[in-house]
Amino acid sequence: MTKMTVAAALCALAMPFAAFAQAPSGFTGSASAQPQGFSLTTLKSIEEVRKNSYDEQLVVLRGRFTRQVTHDKYEFTDEKGNTIVAELDDDKNWSHVAKDALMDILAEVDRDRYKVELEVLEAKPVR
Repeated sequence: MTKMTVAAALCALAMPFAAFAQAPSGFTGSASAQPQGFSLTTLKSIEEVRKNSYDEQLVVLRGRFTRQVTHDKYEFTDEKGNTIVAELDDDKNWSHVAKDALMDILAEVDRDRYKVELEVLEAKPVR
């Protein structure tokens, strides 16, 4: 009997929140399952990252890891030949990353007054 009472109470609490399971409304754009009215700025080259990025911005780039700079930092060269330092943290398995192999990376921009670098979150070989 107690288990049924607890289950009924939980269901009663969950019912008001069921209305929130839908996508936000009132924003411009068509109705979909994603928030609306927002746009992501896509930077497609290292040159654009250097000029137009902000700290902690997520970027997706295509290029190659061409040289090891320090223990966990590598030179990443995009398809236009521009280079940037990209960090591959020790806490992930990067064994699928090979020197000079074409890769798509998802990275977070690490920008301060003197440098712009990338902290790689994901790297996938281009097939």
